[in-house]
Parts: sequence; structure tokens; C-alpha cells
Amino acid sequence: MLTRSAALAVAVLAIVLVSGFAFYYGSYLPSQPQCDPVAPGSVLRSQVTSTTFGGVTEYKLPSQGRWPNAIATAPDGSVWFAEEEVPGVAHLYPINGTLVEYAWPGYPVPKAPDCLYSASSSGLALWDGRVWAADEFNNAILGVNPADGSTVRVNTTSAAQFPYWLAVGPDGNLWFTSDNTPGALGRIFPNLTLSVVRLQGIGADEPIQLTFVNSSLAFIAALNEQENATTKGCVCTGHIYAFDPSEVSSSITPVVVGGNYTLQLPTSVSFSDGRIWVAQHGPSSVLSYDFATGQWTKYPTSTVPWSTSLPLVIAANGSQVWFNEHYANKIAMLDSNAGTLTELSESNPPASSPAGIQNDEAISLGAGGLWFTSETGNYVGFISSSYMPGFGIASAGNGTLSLPRGAGTSVAFRVSGSWPTALAVNASDSEGYTSVPNLLHIAPVVSSIPAGSAPYTLEVSLSAAQTTPAGRYVVAVTLTEGGVQQTAYLFVDVT
Repeated sequence: MLTRSAALAVAVLAIVLVSGFAFYYGSYLPSQPQCDPVAPGSVLRSQVTSTTFGGVTEYKLPSQGRWPNAIATAPDGSVWFAEEEVPGVAHLYPINGTLVEYAWPGYPVPKAPDCLYSASSSGLALWDGRVWAADEFNNAILGVNPADGSTVRVNTTSAAQFPYWLAVGPDGNLWFTSDNTPGALGRIFPNLTLSVVRLQGIGADEPIQLTFVNSSLAFIAALNEQENATTKGCVCTGHIYAFDPSEVSSSITPVVVGGNYTLQLPTSVSFSDGRIWVAQHGPSSVLSYDFATGQWTKYPTSTVPWSTSLPLVIAANGSQVWFNEHYANKIAMLDSNAGTLTELSESNPPASSPAGIQNDEAISLGAGGLWFTSETGNYVGFISSSYMPGFGIASAGNGTLSLPRGAGTSVAFRVSGSWPTALAVNASDSEGYTSVPNLLHIAPVVSSIPAGSAPYTLEVSLSAAQTTPAGRYVVAVTLTEGGVQQTAYLFVDVT
């Protein structure tokens, strides 16, 4: 097991073991940790400044030692998030930059030289008049009353260890996933008693994320991280399960969604317009399952030279599907109606190596856009859903074509808007783990488009090797000026 002090001293990409539970959690961490002691139980008020570049607005936190993670938006447009090194929760009012931090009582104050944070908070929810956050390290779920700063604590040690994700259920209770209680969910009632809901028939899968659609439909993203008997490595697959919240008692038997399709570390699921969208925390792709057609579709992201893009959390709102790309250091928005993908760098300048990764691990839909946290970048960010990068790309045809094995063709893409600097041209597809094309050969006629404006037509040669398995593939053609990637998808049926 990698100790936290060792992890803070070097840049790591690892599987971190938490008391027997192995959750795939890779973070590139700073070599110079800083700590800014906050007295346990205190309430701090300050003003933060914001910086805007492209479509991103960053709200910088008071010190380099806050470690913001789980995040949730409030009805009034303000935003709450967990601060793992305080530890506690914080409330940001973006309209005037006011930040109020609530330190949980009873925790040790981080101290140099390691400045180790003592809480791990990936789940946060607003429920029953309090702001609740899970503390995975300490088997606790804590609720802060913003009116007076008081904190209540629900101990999960005996019932459902290592609480991870929080969700308010249609039954009026607070639900959570448990990393180390095989086949179970936790449920907290308004009187703060806790019960466990056993999950039958899910094998070695362990629930990670839980989302409620309505009073009769909910989904669970679950991972199988047991050791592969042959390779001795992580199985690293999983499933999406559905269940009816109105039929829950002491146990439920959730139903696998989408049959035998193989999912790679499905860490997050979101439902919109008759589909679920799934983030895979491994490959450079996200998935969609259409309940009307019974079909899975894999959407590749743009590629990252040092790793996979590593999507982590996904949130759909109509045709707009938002997700974070942990190792690409980007926030992405996929428009399923337009067949396009916009990816925005979280940093300015964009990350050019693993050292630039700022560990955005949480997102939350808000009015007019998306909020996110950056653990090691030490800020809270917002992207407006109305942001227009100035240039775009779309298929010049109907977005679908048939291609026999061993054959080739040429396809056209329209470039719109204007671009004051040259645009690099790249391609990816849905064939494999990294989204790097292999048996499908994708060759744009130019590697960059000179500065200019529309109309501009980009021609791309496309061919399928004779050995390409028959089926539907998704091809992505991407333009970028460095900080923004604009992608058009093309559906290719290889016959």
C-alpha cells in the first residue's frame, strides 16, 4: 500500500488500497505540500478572487492546502464543496466572492512537513437543512448546519464502512454507497438512524455511485476490482444496475442494464432523454446506452499523449452531457443531438505533461453550466453552458456512413466560425482503450488549418483494414488551438 506521505512526496499513478478496498484512484500530487492550519470546529469567512480564461472561471481558495473535492450546487446559485485538508465543507457565493468555511470538530490539524489531510470526501449532498459530506477515511458522514456552524456525525463503522457517494432519495432519506460493505447501500433517516440495504445478485461488484431519476427508477455504478486469477491484476470491469426505490426494504435485487457489454471501471452514471451515460475511469471514452434501441455506443475523447483521458464523473442535462477528464486535465461537454464534443482545459496554459494535472475529481450541474473542483489546483471552477469557443466542426454529411472491410472513402467536415491562430487536426475512434485508431485508418488531408475563418472544408480519408471486425464504430475528428478541443463525431458501420 502506498502511504499518503509517500504519495504527497512524488507524482503517482496508482491503485490506492483503503483497508482492503481497492478503488482505482490515480492522482498526480504536488512535491511541495503546504498546510494552512484551521482550528477544528471554527467558521471562517473570506473573499476570494476569480480569473476567467476561455470558458472557464476559477475561484481561487485562501491557501494551497484546502484540497477541494465533492461539490453540490444550491438552489440559490451558490455552491458547496468539501475541503479535505481543513477538513470540513465550504460555501461559495460566486456573485460577490464570499467564501464561508466550516471546519468539522474533532479532527487533527494538518502539520508540516507532510501536511497530510485526514479526511477523504467524494460525496456531498444538501439534505434536511444541513450540508452533508462523506468521510471515507474515518467511516463517517457529517452534516453542518449553516445557520450556526454546528456539526452532527453519523458513524458508519459497524454498518457500512468507507462511505463514498451521497444521494438524496425520493423517500426523503440520505443514501450512500459503501466501498467496503459487499453488496450494500447505506440509508440515513431524518432521526439520524442508519440502515443497510443489501444488494442481491451483483457478485463481486461494489457500488460506487448512486443516482435517483424519480420515485420508481434509480441507477448504481458498480466496480469489480478483485484480482484476476490468471493475470493477478485487477479485473477492473463493472456494471450499471437499475432498481425501483419504491420497492426497497432490507434488500433489493437490482437489474443489470445493457446485458453482457463489457464496461471498464464504470465510476459514474447519469440518465437523460431515455439514455444512461457512463464515465469509464480507465479508457479515453464514455458510454451511452439507449433503452429504446437496446444499444451501447462508445464516444471517444480526444487523445492524451501521456495517458488515457480518464473520465471520472458524468452528468447529463438533456442533450448536453458533461464529464471531467482527470488525466487530460479537461472538462468536456458532449452534445448528443449535434454529434459534437467540446473539451476545455482546466488550466491556463493547458497541461503539457503529467506534472500539469490539477486533479479535478468532482463536478456538479448548476444553473447555466457546470461547477467543478480542482484538488491540487486549489480552486473551484465554473463553465457556462452558453460558452462558444469561436470555432467549431461538424460532419458535412448525415453523420453516418457504411464502409466495407478493405475499402476506403473520403469524408468532409465543415469548420465554422473564425480562428486567429492555426488549428491542429487530430483523430481518435472507439476501437480500443486509448481511443487511438488502429484497424480503422483516419487521415486528415492536413495536420493543421491556417488561421482564418469559415467557410472551410476539411477532407478526411477513411479506410477499414480487411481484418476490422464488422460493427459500428465512432470516429472523432478534433480541432484545437491548444486550450480548447472541438470534435465532430462520425458513425461508421463496417460491413
